Amino acid sequence: METRELIRTALLVALCVAVGYLLAPIPNLELLSAAIFTSGVITGPRRGAVIGCMAEALYSGLNPYGFAPLPLLVAQVVAMTTIGTMGGLLGRPTERLSRAADAIVAGVCGLILTLFYDILTNLAGYLLVRGSTPFLAYMIAGLSFPFPLAHAGSNIVCFALVVPSVRRAYRRWSRP
Repeated sequence: METRELIRTALLVALCVAVGYLLAPIPNLELLSAAIFTSGVITGPRRGAVIGCMAEALYSGLNPYGFAPLPLLVAQVVAMTTIGTMGGLLGRPTERLSRAADAIVAGVCGLILTLFYDILTNLAGYLLVRGSTPFLAYMIAGLSFPFPLAHAGSNIVCFALVVPSVRRAYRRWSRP
């Protein structure tokens, strides 16, 4: 990676972590996923994966609310790495869409990727607490109560607003 790309990647990681802390006190309302996805959109799948991995590792590893247990940390990092990769994979095919179509595609991606994140982190949570709770009951309870629904709903809106806007601003800013 040349120096300019290394610096851009480091800045995007730092920006994602900072944006992640903006809404940290509010459960299941976050901008980190949209920031990582958008970073992938503007940098491509490989750097999107690196940004997702590093940003989540730093965000979870240095979280003022405490360090995530290892299974949860791994699930979070894998999910955010995937989110950055998916942003990179979908970035080029969707760049010529109208603003409305781009927002709809981004919102759908926000829904699907948030559900993916929540499923992975719930699986990790089940590994931590197994106990007497049946697996299916644990997963249904973890994905059907107000917080996961708020998480998915807010990410639909965040992705739909952030991705098209940042992509267009970045395109204008990065022109030679």
